[in-house]
Amino acid sequence: MNTMTDEIYQERKNFFEEHAEGWLDMCYRNPETGRYDKHQKDFKRLFSLLPLEPGDHVLDAGCGSGVLVPFILDRITDSGILYELDFSEKMIETNRSRHARDNIRFILSEVENAPLDEAICDMVICFSCFPHFHDKQKATTELSRILKPNGLFVISHFDSAEGLNRHHASCHAVRHDHMPDEKDMPRLIHDAHLNIMTFVDEPGFYCILAIKESVK
Repeated sequence: MNTMTDEIYQERKNFFEEHAEGWLDMCYRNPETGRYDKHQKDFKRLFSLLPLEPGDHVLDAGCGSGVLVPFILDRITDSGILYELDFSEKMIETNRSRHARDNIRFILSEVENAPLDEAICDMVICFSCFPHFHDKQKATTELSRILKPNGLFVISHFDSAEGLNRHHASCHAVRHDHMPDEKDMPRLIHDAHLNIMTFVDEPGFYCILAIKESVK
């Protein structure tokens, strides 16, 4: 990375380190109920689209402090394995303190260099994190490598691509973190040997479901 790229990366990382402990409160706590149900309907919609089964192995890439953990564990049960991966040490520490379960593997790593075996996961989920990947093409290719043939690759946000880009532009630390446009995103997915099955980009909900190409 050059000097400018290093600075962008470090600003981004510092931002997530500084906000790790309060991330769930900041993003998901409903001030009216005091519970983490601000996006209850959105999570219900997202997980209605994901064919998770007991025993599945799932990578929660860019997991942060673990907002998806209860939803995933409820579906894969104790017989499945959940990999929680993030580049922020404090996010991983906060996640681990909230979710001490024997079938969770906590991994401190860049997504682009995830230390996981090839074809180990039935599903890879990138929730509320894809714009923050430093090298999106390398990250997508690496996550595809980790998927089993016919495994499912998921990108999701509770905002449109336009809304996300506008929001990130207003925050100095992540002002460079944008969602690829409707032309570049399919190319990224296709180049990683993934086939898009579902692509939703609407106010309040963004979701891509793509299938890993089977070995010929």
